[in-house]
Amino acid sequence: MNYKNKKKRYLAVFSLLITPHLMAAPLESLEDSWYVGGAIGQSRLEPEGDNWNVDDNKDLSKKVYGGVNIGRNFGLEMFWNDLGVAKVSHNKTNAQANVAYKAYGGNLVYHVPSYLGDIHPIVKLGVAKLDTKGEGAEVNQKNKFAVMGGLGAEYQLSQGFRVRAEYELFDKDIDQLSVGLNWRPVLTRRPIEAPKTVVKEKAAESPRPIVIVNQPPTTPTIVKQAPVPVTPPVVRTIVKHVPVPTPKPQPKVVHKTLAGGSNFATNSAVLTSAGRLALDRMASDLLRDGVVIHNIAIIGHTDNVGSHIANQALSQRRAQSVANYLVSRGLSRQVMTVVGRGETQPIASNATAAGRMENRRVKIIVKGSQTIQN
Repeated sequence: MNYKNKKKRYLAVFSLLITPHLMAAPLESLEDSWYVGGAIGQSRLEPEGDNWNVDDNKDLSKKVYGGVNIGRNFGLEMFWNDLGVAKVSHNKTNAQANVAYKAYGGNLVYHVPSYLGDIHPIVKLGVAKLDTKGEGAEVNQKNKFAVMGGLGAEYQLSQGFRVRAEYELFDKDIDQLSVGLNWRPVLTRRPIEAPKTVVKEKAAESPRPIVIVNQPPTTPTIVKQAPVPVTPPVVRTIVKHVPVPTPKPQPKVVHKTLAGGSNFATNSAVLTSAGRLALDRMASDLLRDGVVIHNIAIIGHTDNVGSHIANQALSQRRAQSVANYLVSRGLSRQVMTVVGRGETQPIASNATAAGRMENRRVKIIVKGSQTIQN
């Protein structure tokens, strides 16, 4: 079997394996699912030509790329790659020459479900357009298309950055090893402040003026005293104002579940725009309603795909990510309890995709009190 037939067979097998997963994967929001990156590495170049020998087949390679995640485990990438230069010599004339390689194209990226915590394996398959240019040798070749593939892994540095290491095969004569850095946008918003109650003060009343009227002196007169009539007693009604009792704070418990599918990035604890929006609404409601919060329990859960250790770590990181975001929205970290339960407390069957999706969640329980005015 020749090399081209092998490539076609590998492409067909890969397509059959990933198509059902791709069709079932929910789409992510474009707002925070795209990313860009760059990498450097070492390439292996083996140009073929009559009477030419390869003296140095390794060189520094440089690459830039951008992509977008289109589901839970899949993404599309475009790239441009300067693969470097191979040094060759003619076996009869000893003439020296350089052959430069460049490639650009696109590929499908499959994010393998992570079993290693913050390390996320990837598999790539796509099409590349290869251009070669010789200096001192007639080996120019343009518009050559080749099926390419790659294997690698990414490590989560922070919410916005990942380190990527990968091996890529462009042709039986061209491959490279590279290390790079990915960046994706992380949308943030200003903390929500509790609404302030404005009390209007009544203006102080100005004192009324006192008017003194001068009266003319009067001459004394003799008045005969008449008998004093007996007056009946006066009965006064006294109204006593009883203060209205202040309403007592009533206990309040809020249960909120943040699904893991659309609210977190693929196989990570990074919140998507949908997840941040849900937490924004929750924090806004609590602050607006004047709830005095006594405790916030944040509990992370996963499905049973992967190892127990990896699932436990992922559930803890997702719960902590929710806690950090709620703190940024104005809630107190001192009242928060953060814990990861991993795969130990499923609420649905892990035998189906729908059940596993339900089990990937972060539970938020807020206990507090709220004064209700009558």
